[in-house]
Amino acid sequence: MYADAFVPRDGESAYAIANRRRVRNAARRLPSLHSFPEATLEGEQSAVLPHEVLLGVEIVSKSDPENHYRDKVHDYGAMGIPLHLIIDPRTGTGIVHSEPGYANREEFVFGDRIAVGPWTVDTGGLLTYA
Repeated sequence: MYADAFVPRDGESAYAIANRRRVRNAARRLPSLHSFPEATLEGEQSAVLPHEVLLGVEIVSKSDPENHYRDKVHDYGAMGIPLHLIIDPRTGTGIVHSEPGYANREEFVFGDRIAVGPWTVDTGGLLTYA
């Protein structure tokens, strides 16, 4: 259901599996979903590197929500990922982080149509945890 809420533009891909790379002062991270230019897959490298990622999406877990709100926000910003979307099925809310260092923070509730960089995301299909 969550992947249906995000539809990449032509020339871009969205994948739920990514290779991770350690950056200085940041732990290894694997977003729930990330988007990057399809041309990234045409190279000979075996991984999508953080600077190639356009958007990282995190679905907040029941067991460790602070990891998503504090640690991953910090680390994705340090990796240079320009956009970060947090989806929180516990509360039916989320946050879009943008700008260098995620200086801009836009909160939303499930059901809103939100701008995430160049994309518009309809969050009406997102579900809360039962």
